[in-house]
Amino acid sequence: MFQFSRRILARQQGGKTRFSSATAETTTSSPTPTPPVPAVDKGTRLEQWKKFWTVLYSDYRDVAVDTITSMKAKPKKAAAYLTGIGCVLYATETNPDARTYYEAMVKAADDAILVSEANLNPATDNRLCLIRQSYNEGTVRCLSLGLFSLIWLANYHQDCGIYPSQCKYLKPGIIGFHKRIIDVGFLGQWWNIHWYMKDFDINHNEFSRQ
Repeated sequence: MFQFSRRILARQQGGKTRFSSATAETTTSSPTPTPPVPAVDKGTRLEQWKKFWTVLYSDYRDVAVDTITSMKAKPKKAAAYLTGIGCVLYATETNPDARTYYEAMVKAADDAILVSEANLNPATDNRLCLIRQSYNEGTVRCLSLGLFSLIWLANYHQDCGIYPSQCKYLKPGIIGFHKRIIDVGFLGQWWNIHWYMKDFDINHNEFSRQ
């Protein structure tokens, strides 16, 4: 029995040896050589720039030709698009800012001060008093939205450092923001103050008393 186990062990060692030798022969075999990749001639920097601008010009030329062809095929649609783009550009260019609103307020106050108190419109007087008081308190804010701007009133001065003015949870929210808006600027005009100054020298209460 001892000799039989020795034979089995010898066979196992012999098979393992033959397997390892086969594996070694497989692993040590030389890999297949890959053909060399030919180098691409990119040209000089000047030639690269020339090629870039040539391709760019060709692309924009094709786009321009296609656009003109489409405009000739559908002139009404093209006119509508051009009109819309023109209106947007004009509204963006004439969008008023905070400086123009302050100038409009000063001009309105100068016009109102020349009218006697008996003839001054109470609505105009109250509106100008609110704007002047807000400017004195430093609570006037201007929000530009590209096509138009909004003048709204904050709770505190922008340089105020107390906790309620700095805490983001106590700042004005979106839900009640429309109540803080006092004027809208569009096409180079602040329309709310313009509306209040329409009949600023007419006191309707004076006529009602008579």
